[in-house]
Amino acid sequence: MPYSKFTLSKAVDDFQLTIVEGDRFLPEIPPVNPSSLLKDTLKETVPWAVAVGSEKARFEGIMNILTELYMG
Repeated sequence: MPYSKFTLSKAVDDFQLTIVEGDRFLPEIPPVNPSSLLKDTLKETVPWAVAVGSEKARFEGIMNILTELYMG
């Protein structure tokens, strides 16, 4: 089905889904303080990623954050 023809109600009907509203999808997690390296890296790379606007640029910005969380 092309995306332009997708509707939530059609997906619910076709796959016999149940919509649950109000519950949390992810568990509560404590906040993580970013390292000074991550802060400095984002300060330099975010303006570039926004200016370029490509998916690759956004991915590289997200990758910095994911690396920080993994190494954390």
